[in-house]
Amino acid sequence: MLNNDQLCLNNSEWTLLSNVIHAHDRFSDNSITQIRHQIEDLSRSSLFTTSYNVSNVYETIILMYKSMESFISSSPDFRVLTVNEQQSLVERNLHGVTALYRSLFFRATGIIDNSRCMEAFGTFYGSEMVLEAKRIDKQLGSDLTVIKLMLIVLAFSSNCFINYRKNKMHYDSLLSGTFRLFGSQNVYVELLWKYMIYRYGYYDSAISFFRLIEICLDLIKHFASAYANNEIHHDLVEDVVEQTKQLLINDQNEQRLLWGH
Repeated sequence: MLNNDQLCLNNSEWTLLSNVIHAHDRFSDNSITQIRHQIEDLSRSSLFTTSYNVSNVYETIILMYKSMESFISSSPDFRVLTVNEQQSLVERNLHGVTALYRSLFFRATGIIDNSRCMEAFGTFYGSEMVLEAKRIDKQLGSDLTVIKLMLIVLAFSSNCFINYRKNKMHYDSLLSGTFRLFGSQNVYVELLWKYMIYRYGYYDSAISFFRLIEICLDLIKHFASAYANNEIHHDLVEDVVEQTKQLLINDQNEQRLLWGH
């Protein structure tokens, strides 16, 4: 792409785009490889001796959440926030970011094409939600860069968690205002928009961007439904978020490389 017209993206924006993609891949590769090995073992095994069961589903979900937390926390925009603000951001957006990441993760690992894996997720979430995951995956398109950029856009939203959590409101450090997030999110939205125009032109980008927003809202709604109606998923999300918040406290004085470099 660098050999083509670069009017849409300047050098600093190309660098930022590269950093986002590198960080996503860095923190996703191990999880994706681990799940691929499980699926390969499953494919080689007898149907009557083993299966992709609920414990594998549980492990997969935890891996997705942890990968996304590492990806988000590697960004300089996340580092400039106070620890309390970081914790609030995780509570507000990790759920919504992982909703989109699930589709990307399912595609990269081959889960979406493995009937036994999807059957296990159906046992965990219900067959309707599995069918919805397949439907949405078909609509996302093949440009993974667009999806990865959208993940970081969602990460700095004012709120991707549409479930009401009254008992958590007192501890939300962003409750007084989310203006500190707008500058960060605007940078990533503009980066995504310029990349799409560069690849597809203005007209097709406008249609695709609108459709991407619609898909993300659908994903967030369905994950919110799972949180509200699936007790196992609800408890799992609460545990992951609390562990992540504690990890942020423990690591606040630790030197960590930006963007995973």
